[in-house]
Amino acid sequence: MEATPIVYDLVIAGGTVVDGTGAPGFRGDVAVSGDRIVAVGDVGPYRAERVIDATGLVVAPGFINPHSHTHDDLLNPFIERDAKASLMQGITTEIGGVDGRSPVDIGAFLSRLEAEGTGVNYGTYLGQGSVRAHVMGWAEGPAGEAQLAEMKRLVREGMEDGALGLSTGLEYQPGSFAGTAELVELVKETAPYGGIYATHMRSEGDALVEAIEEALEIGRQAGVPVNLSHLKIVHYRNWGKEDEVVRLIEEARAAGQRVFADVYPYRAPDYAVNRPLAEWASALPPEHLLIVDGAPGELQGLTVAEAAALLGLPESEAARSLLARHPNTRVVALVSSERAMHRFYAADWSVVSTDGEAQPKLATAAEARAYAFHRRSYGTYPQLFEELVRKRGVLTLEQAVRKSTGQVADELGLKSRGYVKPGQYADLVLFDPATVADRTTWLSPQEYPEGIAYVLVNGHVVVDRGEWVGGRHGRIIRRGEE
Repeated sequence: MEATPIVYDLVIAGGTVVDGTGAPGFRGDVAVSGDRIVAVGDVGPYRAERVIDATGLVVAPGFINPHSHTHDDLLNPFIERDAKASLMQGITTEIGGVDGRSPVDIGAFLSRLEAEGTGVNYGTYLGQGSVRAHVMGWAEGPAGEAQLAEMKRLVREGMEDGALGLSTGLEYQPGSFAGTAELVELVKETAPYGGIYATHMRSEGDALVEAIEEALEIGRQAGVPVNLSHLKIVHYRNWGKEDEVVRLIEEARAAGQRVFADVYPYRAPDYAVNRPLAEWASALPPEHLLIVDGAPGELQGLTVAEAAALLGLPESEAARSLLARHPNTRVVALVSSERAMHRFYAADWSVVSTDGEAQPKLATAAEARAYAFHRRSYGTYPQLFEELVRKRGVLTLEQAVRKSTGQVADELGLKSRGYVKPGQYADLVLFDPATVADRTTWLSPQEYPEGIAYVLVNGHVVVDRGEWVGGRHGRIIRRGEE
């Protein structure tokens, strides 16, 4: 007697399931009904409204971006509410309110976003810099007793309204005016709610070691996990600090402190994109300065060292000679240590982030360069799988998926996202591991990737055979609701 077929809305058939746990991928089917995954592996005899043939594709959880500027400002014309740039690279969940910047009224902000809709699932931190500005304006120095009490009240209110924790941007005013003791007092307010301290530290270069020590001390005193935001080592003179950075993090973890870092896979931070060569000529060797504008077309896309060789100039005089010929030359400064980045990714305490936003695609590459748009908003996750997995072997496929999905969910306390298993929300990405590729370049920073075949958000197909379908199917993630 034949078994009665199970009825599903969607079956993804014949793919390699890489489930977010870090375990080896396996051949299996994934069945979806409504907004949930209901079966994985052998899903039995079935009928489905749609079957996606995933032969040759990886079936993974949708990527969770723990450091995003999407939706930071609902009125910003350079942010797409539908989040196309994020979804096209496989991101299905984004966490904002980072770098100390967020709306102060988290409840009203999330309610508005929920009513207007979002293409991606979205959660947020409360930004300490925004809270301080609300209470103290741009006043320097420590908060007074009444001011500190009001800031603490706002932190509690933000946590009760669903914030994931408190973020800081300690290279930015006015958040940077707060001392360690003040920050400890504010972060302590998040502890009863299970909050996280996410910090853009006071330095990523000359004072990086001291900045990490401060971040860890704040987490210890406040009794909360610490997220070191977009960890990197900048400026050539500091690249030798990676051993000390790794030692501090691993010693803290060995002592029982919860610490993790998010990392994006590009060597230029946003402040080093499309900058005058004159600003950077003495800061980096010529092989770390990439020409993008202000010079003849045949030099664009070359490093200053390569341009010097093409022009027959001595490398020791490359930047000065190039500026003499083309004084308006603009460059991308590859200021972050690539070796440190790879080492951080290989560590078990790192996860993947973009530090980007869902930018609308502009008409031309030149226009995107003029706005100094960064490649990470369009290419981070394809870059990860193309460069760090397929080409360089820094990570295995399963490790890269875990650092983009399940590990992020675990660190953030998301119970129903980040894994391909029954009961999880059906946030999924299907990609070809042999062809997935970042198509952005520093000359053309807004290009959709190759190899991302399908993306699902809460059971809805929003990228279909590599083509944009869209729809605002994302959900608001409030702390404690997952």
